[in-house]
Amino acid sequence: MKTRKIPLRKSVVSNEVIDKRDLLRIVKNKEGQVFIDPTGKANGRGA
Repeated sequence: MKTRKIPLRKSVVSNEVIDKRDLLRIVKNKEGQVFIDPTGKANGRGA
């Protein structure tokens, strides 16, 4: 049986590669609003 690939992302704070599910996504949309994106799918620039 194949093992599933774990999505990894680099933290902008610590510069470490971490499991995507353990990170928090913060988004700035076109109107300039900054908010937390719990789903990871909101439109806008995410960090």
